[in-house]
Amino acid sequence: MAQDFRTLLEELSRPEGDDERWFGDIRIGDWFFLSIQGGPDHESIPRDTVGAMDYEAFEVSLQTVHGVISYGKWGVWEQLAAKPWASRFHKETPMLMVAGEVPVAEVQRIYEDLLEFARTHPVP
Repeated sequence: MAQDFRTLLEELSRPEGDDERWFGDIRIGDWFFLSIQGGPDHESIPRDTVGAMDYEAFEVSLQTVHGVISYGKWGVWEQLAAKPWASRFHKETPMLMVAGEVPVAEVQRIYEDLLEFARTHPVP
């Protein structure tokens, strides 16, 4: 099992007293940026600003480092679409897949699957 993804979430700077909070993206090799967010402006449980370990579910976005995820040279979504968690995602743009209220255990599975994909597939 890989490291708990929640330990990798680093809060980006935000104005004092502002509830809007963003965690920095997790880069997975030369393949992916994985964005895992929680808070009032995200589809998380709770929809509040709490510590990373206090969320039951997160909003998750996935994109490739160098281009379009849904088709073309970097289009790996056809391969990832077979994963059990893939049905949660919708195509926000050709470059970005997004899923809301993804339970912690499933986010961990996504993270581990992406690590394995990056390890076993050379970049184009």
